[in-house]
Amino acid sequence: MKKFLLSGGALLGGSAVLSKFLGLWRDRLFLDIFGAGEKVDMIFASFRIPDFFFFLLVGGTISTLFLPRFTHLGEKEKSQFFSSFLWGVVVFFGIFCGLGVIFTESLTGIFAGGFPAELRAEMIPLSRMLFGSVFLLSVSSVFAALHQSRHQFLSIAIAPVLYTGGICAGLYFWRDTFGLFTVGIAAVSGAFVHLLVNMNTFFVQQNKVEWVWKKPAEAWKKFTSDFVFRVTNNAAFQINQSADILIASFLAVGTVGAFSIGTNLGSVLLSIVGMSIANSAFPRLAQAKEDTQTQRKVLGSSLGWILFFTIPVAIVGAMFPEIILRILFRLEGESLQMATIVFRMTVLSLPAMCVIPVLARVFLASGDAKTPMKITSFSLLIATGLAAVLALKVLPPESAIWGLAIGNFVASVLSAGIFGVMTWRKLQSKVQ
Repeated sequence: MKKFLLSGGALLGGSAVLSKFLGLWRDRLFLDIFGAGEKVDMIFASFRIPDFFFFLLVGGTISTLFLPRFTHLGEKEKSQFFSSFLWGVVVFFGIFCGLGVIFTESLTGIFAGGFPAELRAEMIPLSRMLFGSVFLLSVSSVFAALHQSRHQFLSIAIAPVLYTGGICAGLYFWRDTFGLFTVGIAAVSGAFVHLLVNMNTFFVQQNKVEWVWKKPAEAWKKFTSDFVFRVTNNAAFQINQSADILIASFLAVGTVGAFSIGTNLGSVLLSIVGMSIANSAFPRLAQAKEDTQTQRKVLGSSLGWILFFTIPVAIVGAMFPEIILRILFRLEGESLQMATIVFRMTVLSLPAMCVIPVLARVFLASGDAKTPMKITSFSLLIATGLAAVLALKVLPPESAIWGLAIGNFVASVLSAGIFGVMTWRKLQSKVQ
């Protein structure tokens, strides 16, 4: 326990729990302010456009690109590399966000093609504002990666809580002042606070940002190929999420909102339990990559704890979905029915969803990133195709959301099943 506390695990775990609860409150505020109809559909779809590019290009790549190159440098080279890395993100992702703002109208047709033209037109200004929030978050993530390399976790834990809390506060206090723009203003404000927290820690410690570009040279070797590989690794999940929103945009009014709320709530333990345990197990799996017996013990213990936490939640969630959704979101009528379907199917797949990160790290611990990418891509391709066929072709309009719910369930269960078989084969081959 002492090691867990000193490593920052308690801070990050507490941050994940609090951020999740604030995220649920944010969704509740969306419903309270805008109702469970097309406005909420449009808000969730508007977030998906900049979020797609942020999590594809920045959110899933910054720390994994930065840390391996930064750790073994000298102090002068570390300062140069951090500064050049920071300016690279500012310039390139800044340009990308600028292009996103310019071509937002075209992007709304790609990400929400099923919405009526007038609803897509309302998305444009909101999505443009949200590109500003993800730009601020991208800059903040570079400072966070530096703090992580130094095992300084306080600001990393506080920043996401203040970000989500800032959105909630903005929605609560400005709800009658700015209308729909309240969402964008609150998101930008929250992202700005996120950046301020991580920057403050950096400058309080007397650090400086230098005017350098791609220095030191050895730290930038093979950077482009590594970046492309990580983006490719992230692509399947981001495309799947965007495809689900696109499919939902062709269905009944309220489907995008109900689907987003159901999946957000149903997967609430993924980051709190699944990712936390996976990140804790990863160093031990990597250290024991030649010791199959130790890897089995680490894997067995990790999976045991995940199932211990997730199975009871899955049972309760599947038995009382309507009560839970009514209490948390005050949903009624058709919106409640649709969210119930998605939530029940998502929470039933929660144990499978949460074991995937741990199983994937068995391969990553030995330097094999291709196998997890192939498994994830295959599973999501099957699930997305199934969801599209069921929702748009097979099921009647009033039951079409079942297609998305089933697709979600299949994605997690199929991926976990394949990972389980491949992990067993990998560990068995080492024994033989």
